[in-house]
Amino acid sequence: MSLSPEQMRDAIDRYFVAWSSLDPSAYVACFTDNAVVHDPYGSTPRQGANALRDFFGGIAHAVQEVRVQADSLYVAGNRVAVTFRGKAIGKNLKPVEVAGIDVFEFNAAGRITALWSYWDSGAVLAQLRQ
Repeated sequence: MSLSPEQMRDAIDRYFVAWSSLDPSAYVACFTDNAVVHDPYGSTPRQGANALRDFFGGIAHAVQEVRVQADSLYVAGNRVAVTFRGKAIGKNLKPVEVAGIDVFEFNAAGRITALWSYWDSGAVLAQLRQ
């Protein structure tokens, strides 16, 4: 049984709510136990709940507030490409803006099995260091 586009949109909404709430448990719950995340693409892939929790915790440690939202969604089979944009405030009170594309792959239960995230990490880090 495959997911409907609405079910995938709901799962993506949960993913972005987890980011905006800086909730590591909610973030990890979006994924299967052995999911692989390339965030950003080109960095070392992270696999499994512990690696995802560590990744998310590292970002949550650097920022005090995040607001991320999906702009456009493009569904193809069990994958969805999403353009997103977000703003954050670093723990150093520096504002950060990010925009990019996420490509999600889902299982039949609506959990993410793989994620490829495309955004400019160098630009984001430069904003935090200004």
